Amino acid sequence: MAFWNRKYKDSVFTDLFGTDKTGKENFLDLYNALSGNDFKLKEVSLERKVIEQALYKTFNNDVSWEINGKLIVLVEHQSTVNENMPLRCLEYVTRIYEGIVPVRKRYVEKVYKIPNPDFYVVYMGDKEQPLEKELRLSDAFYEKDSSKLELVVKVKNCSDSKLLPLAKTCGILREYCRFIEIVELNLNKRHPRRSFQKAIEQAMEEGILVDYLDRKSREVINMLCAQYSYKLDIAEKKKEAFQDGMQAGLEKGISQGTQQKAVEDARKLLADKKYTAEEISELLKIPIESFSETM
Repeated sequence: MAFWNRKYKDSVFTDLFGTDKTGKENFLDLYNALSGNDFKLKEVSLERKVIEQALYKTFNNDVSWEINGKLIVLVEHQSTVNENMPLRCLEYVTRIYEGIVPVRKRYVEKVYKIPNPDFYVVYMGDKEQPLEKELRLSDAFYEKDSSKLELVVKVKNCSDSKLLPLAKTCGILREYCRFIEIVELNLNKRHPRRSFQKAIEQAMEEGILVDYLDRKSREVINMLCAQYSYKLDIAEKKKEAFQDGMQAGLEKGISQGTQQKAVEDARKLLADKKYTAEEISELLKIPIESFSETM
């Protein structure tokens, strides 16, 4: 797997809506579409906020800007929506505030003003999701009570460029979504660089992100390599953790209740269609007929 560039921190999403020379303009177009605003670049104050590797250890795919005193955090997801995103965003925004508020100001009597935050997930995966939904930090609490701590993340489903509601108001997002579709269609795990180059050529032929890809084709290939390396790593770690957990249960002896739980887990995995019945049987160490006969 020597072809993966594990040191490349930015994703294409981060670069296009953050780091690139057009990042400020692209971000504003996207934020207007997500929020329903109509800010003009010359009329707003924009400052990018960067925290290295705050959400991921291998690369970042988050974009954070302060616009007119409001902090906007965008995170892209290309596999599944992480239900722990409110907790991760809480950690993230705390680090941003630590960078904004001087240490000595945290101990004075007068309140030190900080920007109001908004959190968005731009979902680009292939698993079925509603067009919009909210993830709440309070959903992770042991009990629903009168606790005052809350953080809401708005998830926007942008997985299909043809059905994308934001397409009419955000051309750059429409082009980005189409580019990711092209990348996925051309992806060859045995020859990733070659397939990414082919995807870039096809995108430019279609008039997708032409200026950006013409300027940064080599950097884009490196970013895609890091990005897809991360996806494969996470998928493999999930599989290994799942196998380790099941093996630990087997070593302790599987009770009838544990067997029933394994059957329920197997049916869920089969319904997700990410594993074959044979693979599930091997992972959970249970016969295929115990969970597939009712599917």
